Amino acid sequence: MFRKLRSFLADVSGNFAITIAVAAPAVVGVAGLAVDYTTLFNHRKSLQEVADGAALAATRELMIAGTGKSQVQSIAESFAEAHLPDLSADGSLAVTTKVDEKTNKVTVDLAYTWYPMFAHLLDKSATPIRSEAVAKLAGSGLTCVIGMMEPQLLAKASIHLDNNAKIVADGCGVHSNSKDHFGLRVDSSASISASSVCSAGGYLKSSKAKISPAPLSDCPKIQDPLLQRMPPVVKDCRAEDLVIEENTTLKPGTYCGGITIRGNAKVTLDEGVFVIKDGPLIVTDSASLTGDNASFFLTGKGSIFEFHPDTTIDLSAMETGGLAGLLFYEDRDVPHSFKFNPILPKLTPKDVRIHKISSNNARNLIGTLYLKNSILLINAEAPVADASAYTALVVGRLWLQEGPTLHLNADYTETEVPVPGGLIGSAPVLIK
Repeated sequence: MFRKLRSFLADVSGNFAITIAVAAPAVVGVAGLAVDYTTLFNHRKSLQEVADGAALAATRELMIAGTGKSQVQSIAESFAEAHLPDLSADGSLAVTTKVDEKTNKVTVDLAYTWYPMFAHLLDKSATPIRSEAVAKLAGSGLTCVIGMMEPQLLAKASIHLDNNAKIVADGCGVHSNSKDHFGLRVDSSASISASSVCSAGGYLKSSKAKISPAPLSDCPKIQDPLLQRMPPVVKDCRAEDLVIEENTTLKPGTYCGGITIRGNAKVTLDEGVFVIKDGPLIVTDSASLTGDNASFFLTGKGSIFEFHPDTTIDLSAMETGGLAGLLFYEDRDVPHSFKFNPILPKLTPKDVRIHKISSNNARNLIGTLYLKNSILLINAEAPVADASAYTALVVGRLWLQEGPTLHLNADYTETEVPVPGGLIGSAPVLIK
């Protein structure tokens, strides 16, 4: 018996099986944890991507639907269900939204309840898997300055303020579409005050310049917000190369070769659309141009406007019709170029379109100036547009020289001139 017992104890032929039997639970556990955490990682990544997208979609809806929380919730749910159909099919995906009406901010929380093999025993946060995203409108949801110009070899900024120039736009946003590092440029002691300041690229600010709030970089570019607005039909010429030197009332129509108003002439516009074709609109000397419910369409070569220092300009755009809300509408097909050197403005080539507001009495400009193929140069010594209920600019390049103060009010209820629909909700939506 003793020999048999010793022989049994010395036998190692079954050790492997015993070892496997003892180790099997640990091996299975490690493998199960590996599967659990791989699943956890993949689901978290997918949930975060969808949470970001749902927050962006819901915030855009907030711009359209005001502060309708149920609509915002519905948009977030629909987005999540469309992009995570497998997770939402069994009803284990919960979508929760919160709307901050004061800051135009939407928070989207996604919670996916699943049943891991072992991970929940070691980590209670393993289920549900949660992802949160916060998106907000840059500013109030309306952008009143959009610089559309792409960066050029020498001209990088689509919004450029020199010297003591100021933009005051407390009720709306300022946005540069230039992707260059200096897409927004504020020199010397210039300043911008707005509800938001965004640049698709970066910005250059001198040590004495001020931008409030601090500008955001790498903002999404704003596509042409007025792309769907159709130009008016250009009819036969009412007049050619018209020069006005005495008081008169001007009727709507096509003015070929442009219009020059000079001397002490006071020109009043009848209601309607004024087409300036193949020539400029110039108001010079101490002349004045006034008109309510009147809009300009600029088409053909040389169709720019210039308002000289001693003139008076008082205009408001049409309240109805195809150009409703558009004070100046520049033909998208006009020949143009942005190849110029901002350091040597006097050497600017002739094919660069420059509209100039030098008037020291251009306080009332109600409506939108849609000049995407041009430079809008403002160098007045007195405030511009400060008496307007609202003024919006969609321009190739906004250039404020010397020390003008451009006021862009947002008192939309104070006028019957509508804000073009494309500008409402044009502010970029940002993931926080």
